[in-house]
Amino acid sequence: MTEIKRSAIFERMWKREGFRAELRAANALAIKQWKVEFSYPLSVLWFIVMPILWFIPLLITGTAVSGGEESTYLEGLVGTGDWLSYVAIGSAYAGLSISMMWGTGFALRREQNVGTLETLMTTPMGKGTLVWGSTLHNLQHGGLGVILQLCGSVLIFGVQLNIWGILPALGVVALSIIAMQGLVFTIVCVILLAKQAWMVVELLSSVLFLVAPMSYPIAVLPPALQYISVASPLTWSVEGFRGFLMEGIGSSLVLNAVGALIVLDVVFLVLGVLMFRYTERYVRMKGALSQF
Repeated sequence: MTEIKRSAIFERMWKREGFRAELRAANALAIKQWKVEFSYPLSVLWFIVMPILWFIPLLITGTAVSGGEESTYLEGLVGTGDWLSYVAIGSAYAGLSISMMWGTGFALRREQNVGTLETLMTTPMGKGTLVWGSTLHNLQHGGLGVILQLCGSVLIFGVQLNIWGILPALGVVALSIIAMQGLVFTIVCVILLAKQAWMVVELLSSVLFLVAPMSYPIAVLPPALQYISVASPLTWSVEGFRGFLMEGIGSSLVLNAVGALIVLDVVFLVLGVLMFRYTERYVRMKGALSQF
């Protein structure tokens, strides 16, 4: 390839803009991360086995407490006594949430550690695309984990799923990504400013998982934590996802969860994007992108 042709290609690349160009860039970032992960066979094995191991301790605990596959106390709280399906679906969604928050939140920190963050910041794509690209990868990664765990729960443990609720449940996942992205932008801001901010991320994620009804209903939480739970998009994401997979589309409680999630989507995404834009400009102005 001549130097003239090479220059013409690079010139066209720099002129690319718009949604399609940003989507290509995000997809390239997701593929890059997959290539890194598949370079380590043990990580692939861990990814396949971990979703099932994640659920087994909850299964043992539930069996010991309830003494069977039904719980009359749980039925009085949430309208179903099938604690096995309740916990299996909730814990499966927890894996997706962890992947989104930790994997995406620390994406820029990983690029900084390998010395590529400054280079990526100078490429002709939106700065937020760096985060969205990692979100795309972790959505694929965490989504596969959810599929593995739910399939294992159905085949091995006899969990029952409402097949008519699968498509609406995927819609809930799409809505939850928007709200979770607002949280992720906040985490990225903390990491860009504080660098080693894993303790802040650990605190935030621990609080969100504590108040989210993944393996127990909100009603068993202390009143103060119930207020926090209602304000968390993770709560309504889990409620909507599990509600569709257990009850289908006819439940009013599920529709309420979807409505609350839509409102929180707008609030969290707007606040997260504004914080990220301000923080990214501030860090670049201070020349702190490469600082450890």
